[in-house]
Amino acid sequence: MLRELEFEARPALAEDTRPPRIFADETKLRILAAAESLYAARSIESVSFREIAQLAGNRNTNAVQYHFGNRETLVQAIFAWRVWQMEPIRGAMLDAAGEEPDLAALFRILCEPLLDLVDDEGRHTYAAFMSKYLMLQRPVGIPHAGDIRPDINGNLRRILDRVNAIVAAEDMQMGDYRIALSYLVVTNMLVLSDNERLQQRDPTLLRRRFEVALSMAVAAMKNSCGI
Repeated sequence: MLRELEFEARPALAEDTRPPRIFADETKLRILAAAESLYAARSIESVSFREIAQLAGNRNTNAVQYHFGNRETLVQAIFAWRVWQMEPIRGAMLDAAGEEPDLAALFRILCEPLLDLVDDEGRHTYAAFMSKYLMLQRPVGIPHAGDIRPDINGNLRRILDRVNAIVAAEDMQMGDYRIALSYLVVTNMLVLSDNERLQQRDPTLLRRRFEVALSMAVAAMKNSCGI
């Protein structure tokens, strides 16, 4: 069945630049974008597959279930899609940062690509979706697809592992918890700014807010670890 192929990993070869199978399918991409937008505006639990299919422009209201099976698989697919999109940007930023980037550089590399993940109205739908997921949905210690797909998450994993090494996290679960709380400072700033339509009204001010939020996120991370 198609949905069994969604997270089929393949070897991460440097010369292999093909997108994963799911991200080469326009129907699935429209569904992912529609689901992210609706989840960002409301909540994951309150959105039906029928609504997602309709927003995606699909006349078959069973299309979402056909392609993704269930809500959990769809949510994981959104993560995988966005992680894959951000990977080359994060890779270039990591290369530019040198061999041992500090905590501030790592959080910039982690968060700055969020600024470009916007819908047709300029809303940071992935940041809003991520914020809701981290605060309301994600069970502690349960990885999402972006964490466990070595063929699409190499640079993200490098960032997270380096952060945990710098702060000497007691274990990966506590390390991820600290990173998530700090990350929420940035995602929630974008949600608040979108509520004010700041991207459209004053992108320069939005950028200044991002820098403030990023500084606060790094400071929180350092303070929580006593560094």
